[in-house]
Amino acid sequence: MAHRFIRNTPHLPVRDLKATLSYYSDRLGFTDPWSFGEKDGGIRRGDLRMLFGESESFTDDMNNDSHRLSLMWFVENIDEVYAEFKSRNLEIADELRAHSYGLMEFAFRDINGYYIRIAEPIPGSQ
Repeated sequence: MAHRFIRNTPHLPVRDLKATLSYYSDRLGFTDPWSFGEKDGGIRRGDLRMLFGESESFTDDMNNDSHRLSLMWFVENIDEVYAEFKSRNLEIADELRAHSYGLMEFAFRDINGYYIRIAEPIPGSQ
């Protein structure tokens, strides 16, 4: 029987679980927030699932003035996603542009300091 890997959903530390779930819902258009106890929860948008665990000190260790964890979300119709996020007054850290490695990308930082890259393959590129 052949095996197939389907998706990766890391359990990310966040400073404040409730504030993070509200941010992802209100500012980023995610739906179906849930929590398990006071410190664990998640949310989704389409096939993208985000899992969070509240730990302010761990989050600050990962995302600070020296470095930050970068995440990459692949989407379809990146122009529409970009326009939507701009209309939600999201502060864009890197504007939408084509890259030599075959991806259209833009980026922003979320409320926990994660540098989130939104990407879509450029048709015809490898």
